[in-house]
Amino acid sequence: MKDDKDRGAEKKGKSRVFSAVLSLIVPGLGQMVRGRIFAGLLFLLNVILYFVPLFVTHTMEYDVQTPSLLIAVGVWVCSALDAFLYKSSFLILALLVSLFCFGAGFFGAFFLLPHLDV
Repeated sequence: MKDDKDRGAEKKGKSRVFSAVLSLIVPGLGQMVRGRIFAGLLFLLNVILYFVPLFVTHTMEYDVQTPSLLIAVGVWVCSALDAFLYKSSFLILALLVSLFCFGAGFFGAFFLLPHLDV
């Protein structure tokens, strides 16, 4: 017969896998289910921010779609890994914030500035 400690560990393991699967479906959803709303929203916003260049038509000589797609998929996979881990690292959150700032600057520089009449 299993005692309460074993049941708690088994339940925690299942919820970690469930959270990781949710984050594979929608990035950040696994974090939100586990009560980490800010981290979940940050993962979701990062993936959305890096998927936007795939759908915006542009006439530039630079290929911005390939790096954007690679970063978005990387953040998406990290979202699932972070949802699976028991405790999130501060470094993961710092990386997400820096990626979000980089993505916002990238988006502004390549998609908004060329269309402004300055």
